[in-house]
Amino acid sequence: MRPRSLTRVALLVAVLMVIAPVTASALQRDDSGPPVALPWLWTLGVYRETAPITVGDDELTVEIADDSSLRSRGLSYRDGLEPGTGMLFVYPDEDVRSFWMRGMRFCLDIVWINDGVVVGAAERVCPEPGVPDAKLTSYLSPEPVQYVLEVPAGWLNERGYGPGTPVDLGEIRT
Repeated sequence: MRPRSLTRVALLVAVLMVIAPVTASALQRDDSGPPVALPWLWTLGVYRETAPITVGDDELTVEIADDSSLRSRGLSYRDGLEPGTGMLFVYPDEDVRSFWMRGMRFCLDIVWINDGVVVGAAERVCPEPGVPDAKLTSYLSPEPVQYVLEVPAGWLNERGYGPGTPVDLGEIRT
């Protein structure tokens, strides 16, 4: 190698030695929120706050989408959900919510929740490959809701859940 190339390699190694400990400490995050060292990873979905909730008789571990960037990304560009998991969209107020399947790769049940009960659902909603964003189907809550739960398609039907099913959100705050 030429001396100039060795200098670049040495500089790269030095930078990596500084970044590696910061990255490692950021990956060991507590429940207080996104890591300070690498906050941009939070928006990429590398870090997700999770919490247990109960729907009917089933406990789920849900990822919390409680700000506009997390709600916008949702479950897009993933290949599926692990059993017993979902995503809970948390809003600061009650309103009619509209969801679509932009960037989705798998089918879902979209569950509308308010005041501790399921108030409705869009069941077995599937991606629409090749459909432009402007023409994607929108799924509206039947009434104003503060929470929306996404679970794998068929989850509600398999358990016999529907409007009136109790939902315990535990420690989740708005």
